[in-house]
Amino acid sequence: MHCRSTPLQTLALACALLFAGASQAAPKPLSDAEMSAVRGADGSILAGVQTPSSNAQNPFANGLSAAFSSSTGATLLTPSEFSAALAGVGLTPSMLSDYAGQTVSQTVVDAKPVTFSFNISDVLQSTTGLQYNSGPSMGTITLKDFDARGTTIWVWHHN
Repeated sequence: MHCRSTPLQTLALACALLFAGASQAAPKPLSDAEMSAVRGADGSILAGVQTPSSNAQNPFANGLSAAFSSSTGATLLTPSEFSAALAGVGLTPSMLSDYAGQTVSQTVVDAKPVTFSFNISDVLQSTTGLQYNSGPSMGTITLKDFDARGTTIWVWHHN
């Protein structure tokens, strides 16, 4: 999957920064094969989005939370149901190194497309917890009509 438009490249960078902060690893571009391993044939992704607290003032986290919300909430899948869901996107549980047969929470995003703006400092705050409230502006990004409908999010507890 090649990103040719500047907004998509910016979104890819923002997502890489978000997930790199959580893993304490430096972001690196994924090859087509690696992207195929992450994205199922139906467009689902194997990543969770944490909902910020109700008093959170971070436009980046709030925008992603709105984009990846579901009106129906999560459904709990048994290990056999999760295996069947994985098979539907060409995966097996053995391909997931940190999955050990737990119950899985499955959420299908049905949020309407959202438009939101955020500063690069919002990304730093979301991914590292660092505050950047003074100094020169690091720039603003606007995502217009960001549409994540149909995305499937699977979450399980790591032992």
